[in-house]
Amino acid sequence: MTSKNGSIPSDAQTTKPAAKKPKSKSPKKPATKPTWTLTECALAYLESLKAARKSESTISAYASDLDLATQVLGTETPIAQITLADVERFNASEPVLRTKSGRDKAMPTIERSRRVLRLALVFAEQQGALESAPIAEKPKRAKKDATTTEPAVGSDEWNEAQRKLPLHKREAIGLDDEKVKPAAAEDDPATIVYASTGEPVTE
Repeated sequence: MTSKNGSIPSDAQTTKPAAKKPKSKSPKKPATKPTWTLTECALAYLESLKAARKSESTISAYASDLDLATQVLGTETPIAQITLADVERFNASEPVLRTKSGRDKAMPTIERSRRVLRLALVFAEQQGALESAPIAEKPKRAKKDATTTEPAVGSDEWNEAQRKLPLHKREAIGLDDEKVKPAAAEDDPATIVYASTGEPVTE
């Protein structure tokens, strides 16, 4: 083949440019799963509650419950090593059932402490730090997000919710140590007075 001016084209003129090879996509790296200790799990869970705009009183109460969990199960315990037996040990532990002075805690307070640990472990599962949260199976209910919380017992939110319930469904609150008044001494008995005169009843 000749060109218009009669010259024979060179190889460089007749060779078509090589087609560009499509870039091979590098495989996506799997997301790194967190390897939390129980303390790190607790802190991450509390941060998630702040992000969900939970009340300060609820977050503070949940933090206290998670402090109990680290006290019983160990602050540096990897959550991947926590078993159902560990959770049950926490549920039956002295810090969960009784105050520091040895008084029995109110049942709503006990149940909240148990529930908060479960919620933190479910949160860890949702974040990929656990294959499966080590909690006892319950009858199937609609799934809740781990950041779904209940108001702290005694908080304004809790009191408001209680007022909306009929009396037979309301929860009784146990007395906290700081609210318990010392009993009267034997030599200082309670005095009953007449309402009209203020004089003590001696009979």
